[in-house]
Amino acid sequence: MQRYQALTQTDIELIHENSLRILEEVGVVIQYAPALEVFRKHGAKVDGETVYIPRALVEKSIDSAPSEFTLYARDPKRNVVFNTEDTHYTGPGGSSFAQDLDEGRRLSTREDFIKLVKLFQSLDLIEMHHVPCDMNDVDPAVRNREVAYLMMKYSDKPFMGFMFSYEEAKTIISMAAVPFGGLEAVRNKPVTILDPCSVTPLAYDDKGLSALMAFAEYGQMQLINSLCMAGTTAPVTLAGNVSVQNAEILAGIVLAQCINPGTPVVYSASSSISDMKTGNLVVGTPETALISIVNGQLAKFYGLPCRISGAITDSKGIDIQAGYESMMNLMTAEMAGGNFILHSGGILAGYDTVSFEKAIIDHELCGMVRRISRGMEVNEKTLAFDVIKEVGPQGQFLSQKHTIKNFRKEFYTPQISDRSAYSEKEEAGALSMEQKANMRWKELLENYKAPEDFNEMEPEIKKIMEM
Repeated sequence: MQRYQALTQTDIELIHENSLRILEEVGVVIQYAPALEVFRKHGAKVDGETVYIPRALVEKSIDSAPSEFTLYARDPKRNVVFNTEDTHYTGPGGSSFAQDLDEGRRLSTREDFIKLVKLFQSLDLIEMHHVPCDMNDVDPAVRNREVAYLMMKYSDKPFMGFMFSYEEAKTIISMAAVPFGGLEAVRNKPVTILDPCSVTPLAYDDKGLSALMAFAEYGQMQLINSLCMAGTTAPVTLAGNVSVQNAEILAGIVLAQCINPGTPVVYSASSSISDMKTGNLVVGTPETALISIVNGQLAKFYGLPCRISGAITDSKGIDIQAGYESMMNLMTAEMAGGNFILHSGGILAGYDTVSFEKAIIDHELCGMVRRISRGMEVNEKTLAFDVIKEVGPQGQFLSQKHTIKNFRKEFYTPQISDRSAYSEKEEAGALSMEQKANMRWKELLENYKAPEDFNEMEPEIKKIMEM
């Protein structure tokens, strides 16, 4: 698929130069002493907690970050190969609330978490897990380890966990490493994912930095992330917003590469704008989509895989707004050349809520977008001259062997979309899209099958959790 470009190469270079100037002249606040020492050791100027990163160090770090790497799963068939071309979908992440047609919106629980992991394990286009919702009924002291444990128990897809310290990050890596032979066996072999995020504008706190450093030491995959809000935490002009975002991401990439050159990083940009009436973050906007396209261009400029947010919306329910905003953002992520499409299913209310029904509807959107991205194959067979000649003028192609042989490959087949005639819909009973999605996610959970290999590794995983 040809990637859409919103800016010229000169524009991208101007943003890059502006970000380098920010790093050299304005600096980034680094609130973690070990990280300050790494920057100092590699030639950055350190003044208190402010780090000024020279151009040469940024360029060296970009060059050492790989353009392609593999994220390994317990089942080799589920390995995910990242590069700057292919697109992979990931489930939602970070929501504090869950919502479904039966119970409405509520603080999400451990039970919701398990159901969502099972659901995304069952959806074939979702290749990896973020943390689909918080477990508000689980003690925060053990919650992050419980996230990793439940991910591994109910899914064999690669996963991302929550972690807020160096030791906690190392524990999560150790748990994920059990199926592969232990912690040392996965050094520089990515088996789990981290999403360290800046504290915009132009800062990183000790939580994000300590986890970033642990993951870098062991060569684990991480999405170096910035979420600038134009008009509040970044300049209101989109070029200024993207410049700040880019500087923050580059600073994180530099740290990771200084610790362990070749650490697999994904250029992870999720910036948007602020609603000037309220100051709130909003994501269902044309500016969000435009920034996503530019993020894709910047990642390609650096030769790095790119993370972009997918089916996100500001809508609070399954309505027309949720549909058009989600499709706009998902399609834009694909057009931009996103390689790691986060929040590909279920998000409502700007990351605040995850919906079981919307997860099913968004999976339908992912199938449509993937079909568009696959494009049109043009060759002697697909041009179909022979069958056109055989049928001739005023003939029909429905009964041709060529049609029977090729339609499944050529056409996307929806799971819940309604393509029936109006009379057929009335006869069958007019279920809404939300009702059909409700039936579908329950059906998938009813037919869910747990990974068969977990019981063997569970004792070792629990031993690590208790350390």
